[in-house]
Amino acid sequence: MNDVLMQYLDDFCTAYLDDILIYSEDPTEHIDYVYKVLRRLQEAGLQADIKKCEFNVTRTKYLGYILTTSGVEADPDKIEPLCN
Repeated sequence: MNDVLMQYLDDFCTAYLDDILIYSEDPTEHIDYVYKVLRRLQEAGLQADIKKCEFNVTRTKYLGYILTTSGVEADPDKIEPLCN
């Protein structure tokens, strides 16, 4: 996945295995970024599972964390087993 999205990594997206996160501060710009990533996946013969996709969200779980417009939080679902 990193090879496929290399030109976009750390600019407006990050990828870990098959998890892709696209980020931006501007909604219009964000739509352009989503199209770029989807187009690149298509060119590489890959596709996104629409059932696993989230679009236009301000809060999401990613790699054991919760990402919001305010920052990064630990995922309570990951912490709870450690506390018990």
